[in-house]
Amino acid sequence: MTPRVVPHVTLVRESEAAVLLDKKSGKYFRLNRLGADVFELLSAGQSPEEITETLRKRFPAARERIPDDVLRLVEQLRAARIVVDR
Repeated sequence: MTPRVVPHVTLVRESEAAVLLDKKSGKYFRLNRLGADVFELLSAGQSPEEITETLRKRFPAARERIPDDVLRLVEQLRAARIVVDR
């Protein structure tokens, strides 16, 4: 299943990082650049597999690490109820 970002979460990008703000709970989560990219691609409707391929093209030097990083972040976002399964 492709996870869906809940509507009450906003991404605010900073210079090298980003913050996710859950407007409903008031909680926020700090993300690095790759994490912010993952969140934006999830918001655009891409599956974790599609995100992995997109990021492998953008960051070829990190090609081997990206699949685990994407899956780990998606699971953390699920646990925080920032994304839910469709």
